[in-house]
Amino acid sequence: MGSSTMSLKKIGDAIYANLAVQNKSRDLLIDEMHKVLKVTREAISAIHQDEMNKAGKSIEKAQSLLKAAQTHVEKLSQLPVIGLVHDAEGEVAEASLFYSFRRKEKLPDPEKIGVGVIGYLQGLGDFVGELRRYSIDSLINDNPDEAKRAFNQMEQVYATLMTFDFPHGLTPGIRRKTDLARGLIERTRADLSTAVENRRLLAGIFSLQKSLGK
Repeated sequence: MGSSTMSLKKIGDAIYANLAVQNKSRDLLIDEMHKVLKVTREAISAIHQDEMNKAGKSIEKAQSLLKAAQTHVEKLSQLPVIGLVHDAEGEVAEASLFYSFRRKEKLPDPEKIGVGVIGYLQGLGDFVGELRRYSIDSLINDNPDEAKRAFNQMEQVYATLMTFDFPHGLTPGIRRKTDLARGLIERTRADLSTAVENRRLLAGIFSLQKSLGK
């Protein structure tokens, strides 16, 4: 009886020690992921403000933080943290994709960014929202060519996301982001059409005024 109890205590102590290590790694991972999210949001804000040097440095910092955070994942076999990792990777992917788009560079793949494929796809879905914002800003700043370039990129992203028709368990969140992207594209299409029509009407008014000598 005593021997059995002592044996069980050792087993319990070993399990506790293992989970204690995982719990510490989980806390560290959460802290690191929050840092990643903060820096990537700063990067996206800088891109919208056309502060590309600042954005580039923030993205590099976020990638470095993400790489450091990923070292904790191997110690967390018993804890459900994969969603947290995907969220952070998605943020880094979103910022990196938007940065490359603004610089008119080839869009980077997951390996170049340093993220997994699910995080990359989630970032790709969120990328559509930044493209819509940039498209509208371009219209406001009287730059229809850039607005159209952003819209065309939105359509390309959507076409890519549409091909990933897998179960939710394999590609969590991707279908929802694809549906959201479709809605953003339709709204942006309507905004662009309205802007084009307004420019056409204004051109007609100016032409008429000129012909009337006003």
